[in-house]
Amino acid sequence: MSFVWIPVISIIGGIGLVIVMVVAGSAGRQRRAQLRAEVQMKLIDRFGTADEFVRFVQSDEGRRFLGDPPAVARKGYIGGIRWGIIMGFIGVAFALIAFTEHDRGFFIPAFILIGLGGGFFVSAMFSMKLAKQMEALPDDSPRP
Repeated sequence: MSFVWIPVISIIGGIGLVIVMVVAGSAGRQRRAQLRAEVQMKLIDRFGTADEFVRFVQSDEGRRFLGDPPAVARKGYIGGIRWGIIMGFIGVAFALIAFTEHDRGFFIPAFILIGLGGGFFVSAMFSMKLAKQMEALPDDSPRP
């Protein structure tokens, strides 16, 4: 009877750990974004005129400080490519385990992980293509 509780506690503990990790990561990211926004608002308040602010935003230092959109987009699709490769390789590892151990149960996580890896990779490719198209647009044209 006590062996029944081991998988139940393990599953609940695993799910709980994932939830705690996601909440902690999200809260940290939100706090960093809030602090960055506060610093940016204080900086904006220090400018006397709109022309001074526009000159600062158009300078290299201003773009770096306020966040260059192409750089943010590059960071996003590079992360997508990274996760796609990681998930794909883990999926291939599960498939190899299924072949070598003759255990068909490993095929399910293999296909799921390979599918997730492919999804991340395709999403990153689309993001990269859209970012390049947006960089090619003139500044006064409407953005998609």
